[in-house]
Amino acid sequence: MRSEVIFRASEAIGNRYKLCQTVAKATRRLHIGTQEMTHTINNAFVRIAAGANQPPVPEAV
Repeated sequence: MRSEVIFRASEAIGNRYKLCQTVAKATRRLHIGTQEMTHTINNAFVRIAAGANQPPVPEAV
């Protein structure tokens, strides 16, 4: 459920504004056109909540 993921992500980034900006940036980098946007947003929250446990996202060339 998204609310649980948001809560876990907010523990990683305490500032709500910074969390929102980070999720927006991560969503733009992670989004694939054929995938639903909600899945991409959830993926961004999960990665933020996991912290350093996730591999870094490669930059687009």
